[in-house]
Amino acid sequence: MTISELVATSGAQMRIFDMGRRVSKVNKALFAEFEQLARPYPTPYLRHAWLGILSWHPKQPGQHSIWFLKLPLDEQNILQPGPRDAFLQHWLRVAAAPEQDHGEAPCAYKPDGNRMAYFHALAAKVLDQPGSQYYATARGYLSGDSGWDNWQGVGLQGLAEVVARLEEEGNQVLVRDAMAHMPAVPRNVVLGFLENVNVGHELTVAINDRLATVVAEQASAADLAAFARGLSQSTNVEQRRALLLAILAHPMAADMEVMASVSSRCWQDLEGDLLLQYLERLAETDQQGQAFMPLVSDLMTLPGKREHIMAAFRHPKRTERLSQAIGDLLSRVRQGGMQ
Repeated sequence: MTISELVATSGAQMRIFDMGRRVSKVNKALFAEFEQLARPYPTPYLRHAWLGILSWHPKQPGQHSIWFLKLPLDEQNILQPGPRDAFLQHWLRVAAAPEQDHGEAPCAYKPDGNRMAYFHALAAKVLDQPGSQYYATARGYLSGDSGWDNWQGVGLQGLAEVVARLEEEGNQVLVRDAMAHMPAVPRNVVLGFLENVNVGHELTVAINDRLATVVAEQASAADLAAFARGLSQSTNVEQRRALLLAILAHPMAADMEVMASVSSRCWQDLEGDLLLQYLERLAETDQQGQAFMPLVSDLMTLPGKREHIMAAFRHPKRTERLSQAIGDLLSRVRQGGMQ
């Protein structure tokens, strides 16, 4: 039995979310094929499928179940079924004796606070629930009415709900206009949530304008990482790639937070000259060779990325530092250090 089959047998509805590189819906038919070992997981992260599973019974409003699962994948990103089956057995035991303490479920994990907040914002939408009390507070802050420096009382959950409901109640305009005024902390939080949505042209322009201002005022590595994440799903592909190039060229991009954010969120744009510049910067930043291998090997697990990376490795204009990093990586591969 699979997770999909178990939920269907119980008469419940289910929604699956990918929780790895960003929070996004997973097609139920695709997930069913993945569980049947008929297709690889499309967006692996660190050799796992990171999932948030929401299930509910239509005839029992207000009651729902949430599971966060980290399912291991093989070298082809196919599910390793054993751990999934152990989780199913745990689920059946809980259903049979809900009053008992069954311990932690196999493959269970706890997402970080930002992902948790955004997942709950999406779950509320799926269940047709209104925004929480924090939603109104966040909208009030983003309108500027309470003062831009008075952000300490604005919770993660409220900002997550605004972004999750970006197409409702004029929220996209609210975020667009607030982008020029928010201090670094709330702005970077909002940018982090924006990695989960398709950012339209006007909001992309607003983010671009604020990035230019932040760079002129000496951007931190955390700032650059946040802007890379916020722009990663912009519908304006040419502009987002130009901005990504500008981020990689910035002196503060020589920081692992920036490098990790670009590889984990902006992977769709890492090809050709942009990929080469990323690899060059990564090799320059990672003088000890501790991050080059895990970040590059993780990228290689994504569909179609291995070919682009190998082409960049053979680029005739690569620097000596990148050549050395590639040589170190290949040497470790031959020694069995990388799958």
